[in-house]
Amino acid sequence: MNIELELIKDNPRVQKVLLKVFSDAVKMYREALVNIKENGAICKHPRTGSPIENPYLKISEKYGAILVKMSNTNKIKSDRVLDMLEKADK
Repeated sequence: MNIELELIKDNPRVQKVLLKVFSDAVKMYREALVNIKENGAICKHPRTGSPIENPYLKISEKYGAILVKMSNTNKIKSDRVLDMLEKADK
């Protein structure tokens, strides 16, 4: 699914560059969530094997905050697209 094109359908008056940034943030957020789901919030350090906080937690927090801010500031409608992504994950 092309997230950016779907967002354009729901947000015809929003600048395309904003929707591109939003789309990229959605992709990064989802990638981080997949990693956290697969490896847990605490995972093994790749070299030492010691338990560490999963670095993707910070990525999910960062991009989650960007998505919330952009949704509120730029009035980006994303519910339909996010629902589609959630259904595709199942």
